[in-house]
Amino acid sequence: MPSSHTPELQSAKYRPDIDGLRALAVLPVLLFHAKFGFSGGFVGVDIFFVISGYLISTIILKELSEGTFSLIAFWERRIRRILPTLTAVVFATLVVGWLLYLPEEFQSVGKSVVAQATLLSNVFFLRHTGYFTAGDDLKPLLHTWSLAVEEQFYLFFPLLLVLLTRRKKTYLTKIIFALAAFSFALSVVGSHTHPWATFYLLPTRAWELLIGTLLVMAHGRFSENSRLRESSGWLGLGLVCYSIFSYDSNMRFPGMAAFPPCLGAAMIIFSSETRLSIVGRILAFKPLVFVGLISYSLYLWHWPLLVFSSYLAKEEQGPGFRASLLIISFFLALLSWKFIETPFRKRLLFKQRHQIFGFAGVSLVTLLAIGLFVNYREGLPSRFPPASIRYAESRYHRAFLNRVSLKQALAGHFVELGSGETNQPVSLMVWGDSHAMAVTPVLDDLCRKFSLRGLQATHPSTAPVLGYQSTSAHSLKEESSAFADSVLTYISEKKVKNVIIAAYWIGYPIADAFKTNLPSTVQAILSLGTKVYVLKDVPIPGFDVPRLAAITSMYNGDLEELGIAPQKHETLNREMNQTFEQIERMGATVLDPSQYFMNSKGLYGVIRNDVLLYRDDDHLTIEGSRLLAPLFEPIFQPE
Repeated sequence: MPSSHTPELQSAKYRPDIDGLRALAVLPVLLFHAKFGFSGGFVGVDIFFVISGYLISTIILKELSEGTFSLIAFWERRIRRILPTLTAVVFATLVVGWLLYLPEEFQSVGKSVVAQATLLSNVFFLRHTGYFTAGDDLKPLLHTWSLAVEEQFYLFFPLLLVLLTRRKKTYLTKIIFALAAFSFALSVVGSHTHPWATFYLLPTRAWELLIGTLLVMAHGRFSENSRLRESSGWLGLGLVCYSIFSYDSNMRFPGMAAFPPCLGAAMIIFSSETRLSIVGRILAFKPLVFVGLISYSLYLWHWPLLVFSSYLAKEEQGPGFRASLLIISFFLALLSWKFIETPFRKRLLFKQRHQIFGFAGVSLVTLLAIGLFVNYREGLPSRFPPASIRYAESRYHRAFLNRVSLKQALAGHFVELGSGETNQPVSLMVWGDSHAMAVTPVLDDLCRKFSLRGLQATHPSTAPVLGYQSTSAHSLKEESSAFADSVLTYISEKKVKNVIIAAYWIGYPIADAFKTNLPSTVQAILSLGTKVYVLKDVPIPGFDVPRLAAITSMYNGDLEELGIAPQKHETLNREMNQTFEQIERMGATVLDPSQYFMNSKGLYGVIRNDVLLYRDDDHLTIEGSRLLAPLFEPIFQPE
């Protein structure tokens, strides 16, 4: 659409340095996902957003200024660029998922395919996952959230530019700047109030793409100042590298933290706007350019490979194996770039516009239908024998998953165990985190058997230790210490007879403060005349027990081989042994549950009498907790 107010723009000439920047973006993402360090490698996605915003805006604004812009032609180019390889990856994911995934997980794949086909992948994963959280490594299409953000941007942004370019250039610039500033402000505030929505949704990510737009609109300003361009390139590279190597998944992101890598990417692009800067020449190095050329395919293939390979793993994969997966990713990316991306983009396949739109329609409808079918059939459980399904369903054999809040604890409102006769004195309190929750079912059984009243004081990831602040995402954080104080106050006021302290001990930093505070906690309870029992942790398999048991059963494997070697268990818990010995010398009783898990193979096993003992990689099932009845029963015997 012609307009005399549209800014003069450079021609959309090929810039090898931008492909090199793509390489600088994708490689840290791959290395981060493959656990090769690069703790902030996830910022590569933000760099991609800036690049995408810059390139798309360059093309649209140039065509608008020349009066040649067409929405249909624009979307055709986007389809040719994005859809063919994405379709191949999604179909491959469905095939491998059908071969490997248990019904519930395959149903989730079906849902994610539906979300992808409707351009709502980011919304789906916002509702069903975190990004850095446990379980994300089972979602082979998780990484497509970023594509959905771009696709949504491509739908609305060209329409906005068409409307705005009818106004003066200064008006256009002010509107784009205002939108970017508003989106950035939403991102900063949202990173504190709604972190996951801020991470996944377009309104809080749009500013990253709009930075690229603003860079295009500022074209020509200062670009002849070679000293400024060179310093911009080096400073931008420094900001990007700083983010990649110093950030980690525990920080608030995007928000303010996303600004340095995005600004750095923009500065690098600016530095070679008229001619290649030194940084631009480095990025134009042919091997980097080649990685940049295949970066889209590389990004799409690497994550499903990592996910599927870890799905069957009993232990964490070694660096050599993970490196081989990245090499395979490069090989697949090269093939799809050569035989899918390039032919579609250069119109060697589906040359006519109606053909490519027909291909898009058929592809999306087919994927949508398959995804809906997989979801409707609940992941097609008929693929597996009944025993495998039964093992898989063991992940739901859980009870007493009670998150007692600080407010409840201060009010003395804890979870009742046993008969529920609240007029009885409290004979037993179990205090701890989710591992204490996992052993509570057998304690409830014993309270009922001996007609005693018990209480449960538990909160996930919150150590049962006075004066200690737990810091993980699900813990009480700054309320941890007050929660512990309120539990001790209740024990004192109600003269609780027995206290069982249980926790995922190796899940907390075993610093000197922790080692000191745990014995101090035990001593504080003993001084009240209460008996204290500290439960050592159960053997930790370290793999998803229901999943591995189901798959092992399907292939007629030996379930007795699933377990943890006693030597490994001892090594994992060695740091706490001195603390446990100190606690015993103080007069408390330390309970060791490991002996009850020994199987015929000399391992701490995960199955007994064809029933699974764990519901995930470290928490007991209800049946697993009942295995410990002989360990706890002496506590309930009358003196």
